[in-house]
Amino acid sequence: MQDEQGAEVPVWDYAHYHDINVDKNLYDEYRLLSFKKHKDLAPYDVLKEHTGLRWPVIKGDDGVYHETKFRFSEFSDPYVEKGKGIQFYHSVTKDDRALIWFCPYEAPPEVPDKEYPLWLCTGRVLEHWHSGTMTMRVKQLRGAMPSAYVELHPDDASDLAVGNGDLVKVMSRRGEMVLPVWINGRSRPAKGSVFVPFFDETKLINDMTLEAHCPVSKEPDYKKCAVKIVKHTA
Repeated sequence: MQDEQGAEVPVWDYAHYHDINVDKNLYDEYRLLSFKKHKDLAPYDVLKEHTGLRWPVIKGDDGVYHETKFRFSEFSDPYVEKGKGIQFYHSVTKDDRALIWFCPYEAPPEVPDKEYPLWLCTGRVLEHWHSGTMTMRVKQLRGAMPSAYVELHPDDASDLAVGNGDLVKVMSRRGEMVLPVWINGRSRPAKGSVFVPFFDETKLINDMTLEAHCPVSKEPDYKKCAVKIVKHTA
């Protein structure tokens, strides 16, 4: 890393890590790659003044960077050729049209039944990316969301006679896990559905989901399965 005067800054030495804005240097270097596919990103100093800008972000004649609200649309995207209207200009078929794959419907390998009456859905949370291998190292993010939980619809919580913070046992055909309850949380699951995030390395919720995979995409079916829940007693 070099400072504005071109002098090398030994950021690998943590004592000097904060002598320069490492994030800005890395981001602005990475930003150059975004131009290759018309996904132009705003400069670091511009982006930090916004909560987000949709790419391509183009510098206008007025010197201001403008986001693209509707990509591939002539009225919004400056990379669409004049007169094209809608143009998927990176189409692999080279005809400026979207490429859509039509696949036969595949029924879920497991659905709720009398024994396991609830749908379990797994997913991310705002604070953590995937398994939390990086974000859980950040004190502020770990403090804001330190551990996994199970979100319940109020009716399902009432049926179980549990409230916020109570412990329940979530069980599938492949395993079980004890988690605190969050009613009407962020995801607000529908009645009959529950949500558990998968960032917490001490609560490997994916072990309770399915090994079955989609025959088309080959993606494992980690996102949903049938479960039952009971109030946990120590």
